[in-house]
Amino acid sequence: MEITQQFNSEVMQAGWFSRQQTVIVAVSAGVDSMVLLTLMQQLPTQIRPKLVVAHVNHQLRSQSQVEAQFMSDYCQQHHLQLEKTKWPVAEQPYQASRPQLAIFAISFFAQCMGRHHAAVLLTAHHADDQAETVLMKLIRGGQLTQLQGILPEQPFAAGKLVRPLLPFSKEQIRTYAHEQQLTWYEDATNQNNDVLRNRIRHQVIPALKQENPAFLTHVKQYTAQLRATIQLANQRTAELLQQVRLNDQIYSTPRWRQLTVVERRAVLKAIFQAAQLPVTASYLDEATQLLNNEQKPTARLNLAHSRVFEKAYDQFSIKSELKVPQNHKPADKIVVISNQWVQLPWGLRAQLVPTQKGSRPDSWHMALALRPDELPLQVRQAQPDDQIKLAGGGHKTVRRILIDHKIPPAKRAQQLVVVSAQAEVLWLIGLQRTARELTETNYELVLKQSD
Repeated sequence: MEITQQFNSEVMQAGWFSRQQTVIVAVSAGVDSMVLLTLMQQLPTQIRPKLVVAHVNHQLRSQSQVEAQFMSDYCQQHHLQLEKTKWPVAEQPYQASRPQLAIFAISFFAQCMGRHHAAVLLTAHHADDQAETVLMKLIRGGQLTQLQGILPEQPFAAGKLVRPLLPFSKEQIRTYAHEQQLTWYEDATNQNNDVLRNRIRHQVIPALKQENPAFLTHVKQYTAQLRATIQLANQRTAELLQQVRLNDQIYSTPRWRQLTVVERRAVLKAIFQAAQLPVTASYLDEATQLLNNEQKPTARLNLAHSRVFEKAYDQFSIKSELKVPQNHKPADKIVVISNQWVQLPWGLRAQLVPTQKGSRPDSWHMALALRPDELPLQVRQAQPDDQIKLAGGGHKTVRRILIDHKIPPAKRAQQLVVVSAQAEVLWLIGLQRTARELTETNYELVLKQSD
């Protein structure tokens, strides 16, 4: 029999499972799943795994109980292990839908796989289902990857979900069921044309098959080609992503600009996907404009889920926009008292000590010549209009210094300054010190990271 031979050949070539493994077969008692179960039972013994049948009584139709009893009788007669469950009516939302039932069923199937240490779950999706899905995606729009339709194999729970009937049409499946004199139950709701999938099934696909009897074959070929093309594109995108990446979360803007227009968009899309953000045309367009705008060295784009796409000079990243509670904000001013360690924001500590012989200024020390009226020193958050005296004369604002050092806007709020009692800015910590003349230093400001 042609379908049996083709099915057996598909199973052996694909290597989805072995004789030693346990496989869960999702069976609704409809014609598709009964054919799948029968084909699995008829596999040659050298490749036939242990079968466990999983059935969900959704209790949405009066016939549901009849179907559940039929599955119990069938499995007992054929010496098959049966896992069955009911979708409790009390847990069903008003006007329960197929997607909601699918969520319940998927959870049950995953539990079955765990209980039986099963490697594979089989479902009875076929070639007509594939064509319906592709047409629905075309009508609704979305990402190109969605036109792959139903995948023959994909990860599921601790194993994988396999759809062995995808190469076969509904007509082939029904013919086989009649030839084998199988018993099955029809879901009357499948005839209702108030659902898009049913309208496509009853009106659109028959017309397309009439135009070209090879329609389902062409859908199969196109989806297979598309899957291969997308796989190749993903591999290339991963390589480009590594070229652009500086570390786990930060990317190089100049390197991104060296890519072609198509490569740039693919890399951005991959970055959004890795951040588990929706990949929309508007996000990709706005992020592209932001990165290409050389007149704005820093810019931000607000995204979903309190995330921000941020460009900071030669780098860009996606960050969480965290709101700091009021009681976590640093104090307006922190007084540094001589010979005492004082806790500063951002994990720093400061201490003012008399100048020690032989000490050399570095990034953690600053030598000072202070008059009594300039004490005590204070540490506070830097303000954009703060000014620091320059060696060549004149002053430069903190805002300009931060821009010159390419400090991202999000980090500018963390910059601290040391000021005298006369409000003179002595040190923009970590970046620049005042150019005061030092005749004879008498103090040394010491910083260190908190333990």
